[in-house]
Parts: sequence; C-alpha cells; structure tokens
Amino acid sequence: MKKTMNVVYVVGTAGSGKSSLAGTFSEWLRDHEQLTATVNLDPAAISLPYEPDVDVREIVDYERIMASRNLGPNGALIASVREAARNIEELAVAVDETKADWLIVDTPGQLELFAFRKEGRIISRRLCEGNKLLLFLMDAVICSHPRNYAASLFLSASTVVSLALPAINVLSKCDAVPANYLTKILSWHESSEAFEVTGVSSMSELQKMLSRDIVQSVWEISSSIPLIPVSSKTLEGFTELYGNLTRIYGEGEIELR
Repeated sequence: MKKTMNVVYVVGTAGSGKSSLAGTFSEWLRDHEQLTATVNLDPAAISLPYEPDVDVREIVDYERIMASRNLGPNGALIASVREAARNIEELAVAVDETKADWLIVDTPGQLELFAFRKEGRIISRRLCEGNKLLLFLMDAVICSHPRNYAASLFLSASTVVSLALPAINVLSKCDAVPANYLTKILSWHESSEAFEVTGVSSMSELQKMLSRDIVQSVWEISSSIPLIPVSSKTLEGFTELYGNLTRIYGEGEIELR
C-alpha cells in the first residue's frame, strides 16, 4: 500500500522568507526523523539556502526562455511557470521517486505566479498525491503596521480561495521584531475588534476605512486559519507549526523523536 505524503506549499510575497523557511523547516523535520524532501518551483532562483531534491530549473531554463523569446524578466517568469505546468508529469515522477513522508514545496518569489494563475492550480493539484496544505507567510516586520497586516490578511484569504487548499498563516521573521509587536499582531488575529481599537489610530481616514473593511470582510476565513509566529534563524515556533500541520492533516499529534 502506497503511503500518503504530507505536502506543504510555502507561499507568500517576495522577500517574506519562503526559501529560508522551506530549507530550515525541512532540516528540522529530518532532525526529528521525518523522511522529508524539498521541491524548488522558482525557475528564476539564482541560489537557494538548501539543496532541493526536485528542482524545476532542471526542466525549465528561465534564461533561455527570456533570450529566445525576447522577453523581459516578468514575462519570462510567466512563460517559465507555464512551461513547468506543461511538464508537470516529469516533475511528478521526480517527486514520487523521493518516497518522502513530507514534501516541502518552495513556490516562486512572486506570489501571483503560483496563487492566481491557472498554472499554479495545475501544479498544486498534479505535482503529487497526498495531504496538501498552504503555509502563507506574513512578514512580521511588514505586518507590524496595521495597514500592511490588513493587506497581508487579504492576500492570504485570496490565495486560499484561489487554490482551494487548507492553510496556516505563518508570521515569518518573528525574531526581527520586538515581543510587544508580536503580541499586538496576534491580538489583531484573535479579534477584529482589537484591530479596530489598537490598529487604526495612526492611519488616514481612507486607510482606516479600507483596512477596517478588509479585516471585517475576510474575518470568517482568516479567523479559522491559525497564525503562528516562526523564525527560520532561531527555529522558534517550529514545534507549534508541526503540531498544527499534523492536526490539519488529520493524523493526530505524531510524536517527534
């Protein structure tokens, strides 16, 4: 009987720490005796902080596509992700050959390439079989300002709607902000009223109206999604992240060794 793979798609805006988290969390899982493989889906990645077990760059040549089709960087990225989707079976075979229990998938730096284009949905559905889940990274440094928190929350909810997968919101880079900032952000997650009371005082009237409306409109979605502060540098929050992953996968709390 073929075992079920736990698949984690790491998504978020450029610079939110996707590759760092993919690398450190996969190592953390291996250190706890979990058979883990990593996948790089960014065809334009110049260097990565981990050695991927499956790498889209071995199938898609971003530089060649840009030169041969006379495309700019963004156009070449779109074309590269489209080519990756056309070659999804080859990627799927490589993933299956890893025989991993956990698959950590590092998605392209530009969120929209994976989250909001049909190619992203094709890849997320056909890359492999298994229990699939999104980790949506919300940069703690950026989210410490209420308007950015509201915008990040909206992007997270939009990604969940687009890809139709369960999710965990990860407050990345939590080591880079003071503890009271984390407390404030987490209070906003717990209560939209707390956001309105403490979050909007420094904004213009237009910002207040838009931010308040965004938080209230996505509250039903976002309130059911855990928000976990983590640090790829200190590994803070990894145990809590793992516990939430296994709970959502419906496997119970797997004992770490």
